[in-house]
Amino acid sequence: MTTLEKHLTRQAERSQNFFWNRLRWDLVCDRLPKTDSAVLVDVGAGPGFLGDFLRVHQPNIDYRFIEPLAGLERELEGRFGVEANIREAETFGSARFVTLLDVLEHQEDDRGFLRELADKMEPGAILLLTVPAMPSLWSNWDVSLGHFRRYGKDTLLAAAAGLPFDITQLDYIFPELTPLGWFRKLRMRSSPENEVGSEVSAEFPDLPRWLDETLYRVGRGTMRFRRHWPAGTSLFAVLRRTA
Repeated sequence: MTTLEKHLTRQAERSQNFFWNRLRWDLVCDRLPKTDSAVLVDVGAGPGFLGDFLRVHQPNIDYRFIEPLAGLERELEGRFGVEANIREAETFGSARFVTLLDVLEHQEDDRGFLRELADKMEPGAILLLTVPAMPSLWSNWDVSLGHFRRYGKDTLLAAAAGLPFDITQLDYIFPELTPLGWFRKLRMRSSPENEVGSEVSAEFPDLPRWLDETLYRVGRGTMRFRRHWPAGTSLFAVLRRTA
């Protein structure tokens, strides 16, 4: 099992309500219809947390997924049904929304990956995307998880340049976590137990419930002003497939 698969499996077991996950789902749900039905394709679904969240909070959304890791794929088929797995489909059909949540950084050819997604999307469909930001925060944590890069706005725009997408929103998120990102980088540089490939280096921390809830509430506040932040540990983008 790769470090990434161990990381995602651990999330499934212990991190479903982690504040960082909840805040990303909030960003997605803010863009979805509240009552009208719609199909959403979750590319790189991982543990399938987004599907669980939608099932509870927005059951009007028809969840589909693509997950290349075989162990996670089988588990997702058990929860959402074999018919929800569209990994072999040539197109996304009538799907109005596609999510790509912290997946693009795992693709060596990110531009080619976006082109393949565009080819499967119908005109007018929306791609909701998050990636780790600030190349200056690059550390062994990124290496252990199989990241090829962290993004700035310029590099994400370059990856999508010339593709049939209109970028309607591009914002830094999680500015409050930037000091923690620097702390993690310095800690991992100085601690042998956090060497590249170690399980420790890839783990999300276990937080007391009060701290997790506090960070969620702080994050909800900073998300409201995300268009004003000059930096943050992630980027959130909304791309519309053009004709």
